[in-house]
Amino acid sequence: MLILHIYFIFFKANLTLLKVGSPGVLYSYSSVQNHKVGPVAAKPKVSNSAVTVRTKFPETWIWEIIDSGEDGVAKLTKTVPDTITSWVISGFSLNPEYGLALSTDPAKVRVFRPFFISLNLPYSVKRGESVVVPVNVFNYLDQEVTTNVTLHNPAGWFSFASGAEKKSKREVETSRTKIITVGPNSAGSADFLIKPEKIGYMEVKATATSSMAGDGVSRKLLVKPEGITQYKTKGVLLDLRDKREFKKDVELAIPDDIVPDSAMIEVSAVGDLLGSALDNLDKLIRQPYGCGEQNMLNFVPNIVILDYLKNSKQLTKNIESKALAYLDMGYQRELTYKHDDNSYSAFGKSDESGSTWLTAFVAKSFKQAKKFTNIEDSAIIEPLRWIASKQNENGSFSEVGHVSHKAMQGGGSGGLALTAYVLTAFVESLDMTNEFKENIDKTVKYLEDQIAKGSADVYSTAVAAYALGLADLPSKEKAFQLMESKAINDGDLKHWENEKEKDAKEEKKKYSWEEDISNAINVEITAYAMLSYLQRNMTAEAIPILKWLLSQQNSHGGFASTQDTVVALGAIGKLAKELSGNGKDLTIKFNYPPGGSTELKVNDENSLLYQKAELPSRKVRQVSIDAKGTGFAVVQISYRYNVNKKGAVPAFKLNIQTDDSSTKDHLLLNICASYTAGKESNMAVMEVTLPSGFTIDEDGIKALRVTPRVKKVETKEENTLVVLYFDKVTTEDVCVPVSAYKTFRVAKQKPVPVTVYDYYDTTKKATDFYVPKPSSICDICEGDDCKNCDNDV
Repeated sequence: MLILHIYFIFFKANLTLLKVGSPGVLYSYSSVQNHKVGPVAAKPKVSNSAVTVRTKFPETWIWEIIDSGEDGVAKLTKTVPDTITSWVISGFSLNPEYGLALSTDPAKVRVFRPFFISLNLPYSVKRGESVVVPVNVFNYLDQEVTTNVTLHNPAGWFSFASGAEKKSKREVETSRTKIITVGPNSAGSADFLIKPEKIGYMEVKATATSSMAGDGVSRKLLVKPEGITQYKTKGVLLDLRDKREFKKDVELAIPDDIVPDSAMIEVSAVGDLLGSALDNLDKLIRQPYGCGEQNMLNFVPNIVILDYLKNSKQLTKNIESKALAYLDMGYQRELTYKHDDNSYSAFGKSDESGSTWLTAFVAKSFKQAKKFTNIEDSAIIEPLRWIASKQNENGSFSEVGHVSHKAMQGGGSGGLALTAYVLTAFVESLDMTNEFKENIDKTVKYLEDQIAKGSADVYSTAVAAYALGLADLPSKEKAFQLMESKAINDGDLKHWENEKEKDAKEEKKKYSWEEDISNAINVEITAYAMLSYLQRNMTAEAIPILKWLLSQQNSHGGFASTQDTVVALGAIGKLAKELSGNGKDLTIKFNYPPGGSTELKVNDENSLLYQKAELPSRKVRQVSIDAKGTGFAVVQISYRYNVNKKGAVPAFKLNIQTDDSSTKDHLLLNICASYTAGKESNMAVMEVTLPSGFTIDEDGIKALRVTPRVKKVETKEENTLVVLYFDKVTTEDVCVPVSAYKTFRVAKQKPVPVTVYDYYDTTKKATDFYVPKPSSICDICEGDDCKNCDNDV
């Protein structure tokens, strides 16, 4: 174990870093004055005994806030991670008298061993593929070392592959050893060819021992199932305020023909309506969020969390600092999408014009956040001035930029929804300025005229009812009654649906394996409706709406997309204020055949704690919830599984072609997509998964960035997943070239998916699979591993 002591000395406006190490550790470093201090490498101990296995390899190490004493000195003691690297340590301090001080010369800590090994693993592989695990041995001693390099497999996660493997089912080897000789100040490698047999995070543990020195390393390799993952969540509100027992059987809609062993089932419970969102502020949805509107998902939920916890007196310093950090990060990032005229658009200045809707969304959100963080008045007023300048003569607002969120345009309702949404932004600013009173009056007149006609679609009606209620105008009652007439009651649940989705919903029932995800528009409509209920203090009447919203929530606390998540969390947060209070004491049992049970307890002390547990069996298809006690809690049964199918009722046409110039080591794809569910989609996203062992390089990313109609390019999962954004996809093909290179030796790759979907209506999508040029064990093996490899298919 390596121990590092760091001293921070604050003197007036200067900050000095001093480091002192512990004797005998294997690292050296220089102080800020570049003097050699502390210990140097100790002489290796000659031993064949078991080596210490290194397991901690963080990419960043220290990020802490510490207080100094009156003498201005602070001491921080840390265990040095196992990474063989150099750490650069810097700091800054704040003082009420002298202000900000920065360390002018960062300190460097070099962690080193004269003999060590390393593992170079891909981000992931799929079960059944063959992958080479190279164990690299570095010898900085002044003499040659002959070492036994062993790859361990005690749990049987994988088999040691070879060309003869398919001819017989051999017993799983628990380890395999290779002997190599490494010269002084040289490096060598021992390669192990393995085939992962189980799904999950597999331990890859290697050791190297000799009479001179030894080392061990353990890392995790993600082994994925074949096919594409489907996510489902069943959410239930346990309301035991007026009764003491609750029972419900929940059926898990897992098809029979899923990828074997790919099912995973998890149960959770939390004593707060926003508990799951609070636990997942950085990952509320599974979709990427890399544009100006989606970035607000890093921003708005934190306002909801801070407002709710502050009012309910549950806000802790830890939660507050975390939420404020996300708030500040989201604010600064959103400013990068601003145009010179103070408007905002999905992709900033690369768009021809700002967006009416997004600018209203940003101005409204900045105003709501102002009470929690430092946001200048001009950051709110100037965008509103831009919007005001775009108002039509009849009081309505039209989208002057690209239409990313078409439901906001109201379809046949003549932009009623967008106009109502803009009204909410103006009303939010009334305590700052009266500058927009004339705009508000014209907007209200337009909304009242449209509502009086009674022909608005349900989405527009719900937004208008909320906006008129926020302005507290008499016409809010007409809008509310019109909205109420379109409600759908289903037992103890209540919600609203976009009329256009009902036929598609019936069509999807033909495909039992398809994700049972909620339509984002329906969640958004229902959330606006619940906000209108709460404006009227109809808390009890809002409970059935809350139950439906919670039934649509994903396991991260968000929903299907960005806007539905933002609006729904805002509505749930407002209702949570009414339901907050002490008196929770629930025991929740999740029973499942044959005779299994998992128990979670929720009480006042742990109500904000998001508790979860994975069920031990992948074959469970029904879970019975049995809860007793007092108070309320939210429980979820979340599960996922993989399917090898393309998708139900595709709304896009996908054509994936592997270019003839592709080789086993270089993949060149040409992917074309077109929209088949209408004239054009909302903003669309394409996700291209690369085969195991392949990654996209910077040249490939640059080529995509200059491809026509591609608005933004992101990579995830260590450059093995490419995410492409489009303003829209039309009935005409949009084609993109994807170039990737094999950077890890993997053979017998499984098919991988390409998915394209409408960002604001994720039920509209298409998925197809492709495979790279076939690669056999002979292409990646070395030495004895290649025996009979030509028998491999």
